[in-house]
Amino acid sequence: MKKLIFAVLAIAALSFADSQSEFCAGFEFGYKLVKGNNVLVPLCPLAPLTPLGSTPYQEGVKAGMRKAQSN
Repeated sequence: MKKLIFAVLAIAALSFADSQSEFCAGFEFGYKLVKGNNVLVPLCPLAPLTPLGSTPYQEGVKAGMRKAQSN
């Protein structure tokens, strides 16, 4: 039983890591869209829950653009 719980937690952690990296790639792209390519991109925030019909990358682009416009 402990092995099953560990396996489920491990799969969930790997899934989160993948969506976080997609989100961060989108965040960097969105930030550079507003500020330009020769800018130091701030640290990527934690990825929020992805709404239906969207992807972590798309949500990252939107978050990056919002962050760049607020600075």
